[in-house]
Amino acid sequence: MDLNKIRNMNDEELQRYLSSISSRKDNSCYKCGKTNANYTINVKSRKEAQQKKLCCLCNKCYNELLEKIEINDIIWN
Repeated sequence: MDLNKIRNMNDEELQRYLSSISSRKDNSCYKCGKTNANYTINVKSRKEAQQKKLCCLCNKCYNELLEKIEINDIIWN
């Protein structure tokens, strides 16, 4: 991300840019479309120290994803 490019954007360009990076719905499951998404999937780059929201998933779709990639969920409590 080049911060100087963002600083030099006019209002219209900035509005378009912000819309493009925030177009993912916060409460809808990406896979099935239901509005009960409880999990947010993020992508993080340690090298660039950046994180970006990829999508949201409901319980069912989240569990299907874990099964498909053959990993276990983290127990947070």
